[in-house]
Order: sequence, then C-alpha cells, then structure tokens
Amino acid sequence: MLSKTFTSFTRQFSSAPVWKQVSLTFFTKETCLLCKNADAILNQVLAEGDLKNTKLQKVDIMDPSNSAAFDKYCYDVPVLHVDRPGQAKPVKFMHYFDAEKIAQELRRAA
Repeated sequence: MLSKTFTSFTRQFSSAPVWKQVSLTFFTKETCLLCKNADAILNQVLAEGDLKNTKLQKVDIMDPSNSAAFDKYCYDVPVLHVDRPGQAKPVKFMHYFDAEKIAQELRRAA
C-alpha cells in the first residue's frame, strides 16, 4: 500500500558523454588579443580526452550578420556560453579564461 501513496522523485543523470550534453558558443573578434589567448585556452581544454568531440561555434561579432552579438558583447569579448538542454540561461565566461574552471564547468552534471 505504501507504494501507492508514496511518489518517488528521482533525478535523471545522463550517461551521455560530456560533448553530447553541452554546446559552446565563443564570441570573439579578430583584432582582440584577449580573444586569441582565450581561443588557445579553449583549444587546450577541448583537446582533453572526454571533451574532444565537444562542438564549439565561433561567432565573429564584427561580421555584420552578427549585429545582435556585437550589440551585446562589443566591449566584453571574449565571451563563452556553455549551454545545456533544459538550462534557462547559459553559463558565461568573459574576458580572461581559466582552463581549469572551463573544464570543470564542462564536466559538471546537467
């Protein structure tokens, strides 16, 4: 009888690889030295075994087709968005990227 009156709540943990759980968007511009450094750090992080297949979309905010990104981040690049399914807002990294913190965030359970 207890099973009929008691509702069990369980949190679903995905067993999918990290790279299937996150999508990354890197907002950058060509004339930005911080962006070049951030790009090198991202390449280093994404070269790690379990993160190798993580998809990274690069958005050049100076491209006229990316005017919304320019309006949002013209003074803040580099910016990295870490998106997960069901997550209301992306986790953001801005300006100076820390490889350890980014890797930790990418491996965090959804």
